[in-house]
Amino acid sequence: MNLVMQKISCLALALSITCAVSSQVSASAAGKTVSFKYKEGFERKPKDIINTLKDNEVARFTTMLDGLTQAHGLDMTLKNNGPFTFFAVSDSDFKKLPNDDKDTLWANKDKLKQVLSYHVVNGIYKEDALSKMTTLKTMEGHDITIEKKDGSLYIDGVLVKVADIPCTNGEMYVIEKLIMPPLTK
Repeated sequence: MNLVMQKISCLALALSITCAVSSQVSASAAGKTVSFKYKEGFERKPKDIINTLKDNEVARFTTMLDGLTQAHGLDMTLKNNGPFTFFAVSDSDFKKLPNDDKDTLWANKDKLKQVLSYHVVNGIYKEDALSKMTTLKTMEGHDITIEKKDGSLYIDGVLVKVADIPCTNGEMYVIEKLIMPPLTK
């Protein structure tokens, strides 16, 4: 009987976690920015940005992690103290990028670092603060544009799906596609 109760407990836990994730994902799938919230009773200790990308309740980020590793150690930068604000693209959204474009970007490590550095801002910026700004300088050196319309946040015209994911060295956002800086020749 005890084994049956343990299995039921495990199933209930899995269902609760799935419901928390699917409610955040479905709200963002509807084209709205949602603020990250831990499911009550399932709070986790925040991790640095890289470890948050590896293990979180929001989405999978293996493609983004691969790019950060290949981009001349950008992954090590995002493991440092920071603080940073990072705009991440999930694996499902990376799939929208044509394979030829991804392969070309991944083949040129300097451009890859430039593009991914454009997703990093020095300092911690919560959604409320970003909503009051119009531009912000990235680690890459160019400014991103920030717009709040119809209750949602947009970075360079790209929807922020999930905002304010806490990390020990900053804040993370999930955006629906790569944002591109003016690329150098």
